[in-house]
Amino acid sequence: MKQGFIGFGNLANAVYRGLKEDRSFDFAYFARSKKDVDLHFFEHLDSLVSYADVIWLAVKPQDLGGILEQLKNCDLSDKTIVSPVAGKSIAYIERYLGKDITIVRIMPNLAMAYKASVTAFHTNHPENDKADKIFNLLGKLGKAVKLEEGGFDLFTSVFGSGPAFILAFIKTFKDKIQEFDLPGSVLDELLLELTRGTTLYFMQNQKDYSIEELIKNITSKGGTTQAGLEYFQSHKISKHFEGVLDAARNRSEELSKNGDCNKAT
Repeated sequence: MKQGFIGFGNLANAVYRGLKEDRSFDFAYFARSKKDVDLHFFEHLDSLVSYADVIWLAVKPQDLGGILEQLKNCDLSDKTIVSPVAGKSIAYIERYLGKDITIVRIMPNLAMAYKASVTAFHTNHPENDKADKIFNLLGKLGKAVKLEEGGFDLFTSVFGSGPAFILAFIKTFKDKIQEFDLPGSVLDELLLELTRGTTLYFMQNQKDYSIEELIKNITSKGGTTQAGLEYFQSHKISKHFEGVLDAARNRSEELSKNGDCNKAT
């Protein structure tokens, strides 16, 4: 199956890295300029469309309308369109390309490169084998879940943006342990082990224990963990972090509204 990327930024590169060892896929891309990547480069969009079975809209939200304006003049009858563009609904794409084209909207994250993404999936043709193939493809890149589009804004804030928020939290740890006067690379290794160990602890026990119970198992009465958690609760840190997620969700909703107001001509 031939995969054609319109744009080749971080996300397209993550998809390619996650799938490149699978010989059932071939790859090419179209972009404003040629990238330093060992993939076939098409200088013209219509050439990429002719080549590809699956067309990935790997562009920024503000650029999507212009790309769709060009695509609507191409023969897309046998193509599958995959859009990871935040805040842009299937209905928005259909205004340009029509409702007969198989369109798959996804919300992944960059962990696709390591086959560890959590990806939301929705399509306008759920009965279509072409859509099923994309869902199976996404399963090679991590965990894919079928989700109604109404849930995409929240999903984007948690799972699309989530890796950056988790890393920001880890950076707070790193900033605090700078006083150890150890090289930054050593601090990174320590934090990686902390993150890996915590993830394994969660993975090994999540079927038998809730997150609250797992936290309790680490906490000794009157100990250091309890002191930190009491500060966490009394200062409503969870509420502040919910605010981070809400800000991301609100921005996704704004993009959706802007997209729905811009009708194709």
